[in-house]
Amino acid sequence: MLTDTEGGHGRHLRVFRAGLEAGLTAHLREIPEDPIGGRVTPLPEDSRTLSPMFSSGLIERPVSWVALAGFMGTGKSRIGWELSRALALHFVDTDKLITRVVGKSIPEVFAQEGEGYFRACEHEVVGRVTRLEHAVISLGGGTFIQEDNRRCLLERGPVVVLWATPETVYQRTKHSDRPLLRTEDPLERIRTLMDERAPVYQQGTIHVHSDGRPSEEIVEEIIDRLWSWADAQHAWALDHVAHDHTPDGPGGGESRASD
Repeated sequence: MLTDTEGGHGRHLRVFRAGLEAGLTAHLREIPEDPIGGRVTPLPEDSRTLSPMFSSGLIERPVSWVALAGFMGTGKSRIGWELSRALALHFVDTDKLITRVVGKSIPEVFAQEGEGYFRACEHEVVGRVTRLEHAVISLGGGTFIQEDNRRCLLERGPVVVLWATPETVYQRTKHSDRPLLRTEDPLERIRTLMDERAPVYQQGTIHVHSDGRPSEEIVEEIIDRLWSWADAQHAWALDHVAHDHTPDGPGGGESRASD
């Protein structure tokens, strides 16, 4: 974890930490916005947990927490938002949360504070959102690349990695002001970064391609695969419980100490 003295951002990072809780609370309470436009009705009793109706089993869902990772432009914000609607979960976009707390756009943060400060803020946010319940978390493109973040996220729950071709990413991001693409050949920069990051993204739990597919289809695939993941986790847990209670397993059988 980055300390206050690392990177020379101690004071700014302390300010960020102090504002993170209030920023997250406001982020969860606001009326959710469709990333492409439009607004939706907030979830019942919108706060850090769902109402008793939503957590009582009346809404059946494979997981109550999931994160979306992947390169920029793969659709994490859009798919994450739609997934949260389908599962009746809160939606947290970590990039938007950071800009809310800092009070600056991400390009402004990169330009004025540097990438090191932004990554430190990401780390603080990961530590907080992994303590949430009933949430879909959309991560920034570089968040999952950091080892501490990756370990924390994978220990918390499933991480769905979205994939797209460099050409698709370029078409989706060419009109944006993303700091990492401020280069003479952004497509080549995308290819290079994707190649560098691919082995790390492969460590995610579930992998889904978003090229040329409607968002509804992608969300449906994610939910189906989350059910398979949840079933496998449940079967694994039952198997280990059964093993622990067999005569040959740990604690199994009668003690022969008195023989």
